[in-house]
Amino acid sequence: MRRAGIRLEYWSLALCLFVQAVLLTHRLNLLPMWGDELFTLYAAQAPVEKMIDMVSGDVHPPLYFLLAHYWIRTVSGDVLIRLRLLSVVFALLATVALDRLFLKHLQPRMRWWSLALWIFSACLLLYSRMARSYSLQVLLFIVVCWAALQWREEFASTSRMLVCAASLTALLYTHYVPGFAAWAGVNVLLLPHLKVAPQRTGRWLAGNAIILAAYLPWLMLTSMLTVWRAKPGLLLLTSNRLLESGAKLAYWIFSFFYGEAIPVWMLPVTALMAIPVAWLLWRGLTSGAPAGRTWVFPTVVTALIGFVVVAGWVSYAFVPARLLFLLPLAVLAIARGAQSSPRAGSVIAGALLAANLVGIASYFQARSLLNIGYLAPLDRIALDIRGSSTPADTIVLVDGPNLSGVVLDYYLPGFSVRYIFTAEDADAAWREANAPVNRHVWLVRNPRDVTAGHVLDRLETELRNSRQGLLHPYMSFSPTHQALMRAANITVSSDWMYSAWEFRRPN
Repeated sequence: MRRAGIRLEYWSLALCLFVQAVLLTHRLNLLPMWGDELFTLYAAQAPVEKMIDMVSGDVHPPLYFLLAHYWIRTVSGDVLIRLRLLSVVFALLATVALDRLFLKHLQPRMRWWSLALWIFSACLLLYSRMARSYSLQVLLFIVVCWAALQWREEFASTSRMLVCAASLTALLYTHYVPGFAAWAGVNVLLLPHLKVAPQRTGRWLAGNAIILAAYLPWLMLTSMLTVWRAKPGLLLLTSNRLLESGAKLAYWIFSFFYGEAIPVWMLPVTALMAIPVAWLLWRGLTSGAPAGRTWVFPTVVTALIGFVVVAGWVSYAFVPARLLFLLPLAVLAIARGAQSSPRAGSVIAGALLAANLVGIASYFQARSLLNIGYLAPLDRIALDIRGSSTPADTIVLVDGPNLSGVVLDYYLPGFSVRYIFTAEDADAAWREANAPVNRHVWLVRNPRDVTAGHVLDRLETELRNSRQGLLHPYMSFSPTHQALMRAANITVSSDWMYSAWEFRRPN
């Protein structure tokens, strides 16, 4: 019977991996390339020495980019698709690690809830199909959690200390946020051992010293702290820091629960589900014997550090991606909550699963994504610009805060592309547009002008008054976007997510 049970475990895992692989590989070219993916593309194709130099001046350690560098040399096809496929591979490996390291020890009902919520997570689907390190962070974080628990159970074991140190070092070399947050969480997990047996302090110090020694070469090479202090201009929803932090927290939780592709009719449903799902998560964190809840406080510390760092660095739209490594813990907590309250838990977890299935279906329609930056059709816009303009007499002006101008620049080799952020940028663009050589001007923008003083609107008005203009619209706002903009009292200048004005100087 034991042998049959093990075979069933492996067959069920194989089935889950098959379903997940189908979902993750279906139409990998669904979403256009965006700015961070372009950085990955450049870094992965560069020689190793140049790639190390690129990432040392950015906020990313090199491990993911090294793996991507060698991966694209072993797989054929479009480079962007190959890089997205690498993220899929890491996500599938994360599923194997989650099941074999944690779920196989759980009761069958809790294991099935965990697998179902994990495989059909709309949030995981979104970020595991991007050419970024998100799914690798998830995979390594799962291994770190397992290694830390193993070391805690057998603190005197040198091999377990080394495995924990190696996995943490690998995570630190993948991204700073999960690396340092997990490092803090692991130490919080181990601290009770030191209180009970102070003589073990030397082993604890040795483990941390190994991690620091392995990571010190990169810390000496990178300019991470300088880049981190030079914060980029954030896309803010409010002018109040506390309210903005609350909005980032809410967006993160919403993304983890439901994903980020929500049809309009699901908005009230998700609101009604918020309290039951939060209760189920709380039940998962607080139920069971105290000995079985040793992971809760380290998890809270890890999540708090991660959120504080990320919320201070990126806008609300990018918080879930940077904290995706915490998703396995959220899934385990919800599954545990469903296990501890079988009737109510099954109903709530089932509703949450259904909401994610709706989110997955909506995602593949590529229309109602809350972060419309992932939908920007810069490849199509560039195709239209190349079709009716030439680099010799054309200047392309780009809405800097709302669009990845570098991506448009990538698709328009030879064209003069200028990014408009400030009034000085707009004045310089206006002078350049009026230069005799530039008989053709394109203005690519989002209808919500977030520049100070609405300089983008003013520039568009000046161009429309001085030249013949033709509007090229791209993608109308979905009912979800329209409902959310009304609720947030956000006004836009058109019904199109993105547009390109084509201006010609009269002959």
